[in-house]
Amino acid sequence: MGGFILALGVALGVGLLAERAGWLRPGAAWAAALVGGIPLGVGGLPAALAVLYLVALGSLASRINPRSQDRMGRTAGQVLANGLPAALGLLLGSPAFFLSALAAAAADTLATEVGGRARQAWHPLRGWVPAGTNAAVSAQGSLALLLGALLYLPWALWLGVPPLAVVVGGVAGAVADTLLGLGEDRFRWGNGLTNLLSTALGGGVGFLIAA
Repeated sequence: MGGFILALGVALGVGLLAERAGWLRPGAAWAAALVGGIPLGVGGLPAALAVLYLVALGSLASRINPRSQDRMGRTAGQVLANGLPAALGLLLGSPAFFLSALAAAAADTLATEVGGRARQAWHPLRGWVPAGTNAAVSAQGSLALLLGALLYLPWALWLGVPPLAVVVGGVAGAVADTLLGLGEDRFRWGNGLTNLLSTALGGGVGFLIAA
């Protein structure tokens, strides 16, 4: 128990540093403590680094997109939506769920930030729309989605998880995020719920493939 509390404390410290670096919005460190502390306490340094990797990818992707709404860092809600399903999956004993959920979050993040720089995108219900429109897709955003899932291949090899499970889970979760975006527009639920559901779905797909 003491080791787990120490892990939460270490993750909180890293979260505070991430706030100062602009990766997280002020007040988001406590969310980072949960999302990073659980993997550190359960899976050790490799698992914690896999979470930090996601934060770094998201920060870099938003910084290079001048239209990004997250250039000032992620909020606590975004941190929880993108990372809590993965952390809970690992806590329940599934590294495959953990990495697949992180891959889904990475794939969705890159698709959003890279796709947001496209000239236009295609919306399933509205046709061609300005890039960055919720639930719209573009060629470069789709390629970035695949890249985001593939970027978790090294972590799959490091943690002994079937790479196919991680990549397919990552892609499935990010695609689900786009489809759920249609419901988000229709029923006006927040983007945080969309991200939470899509990362959980991606983790579940990876879990089933690895089983």
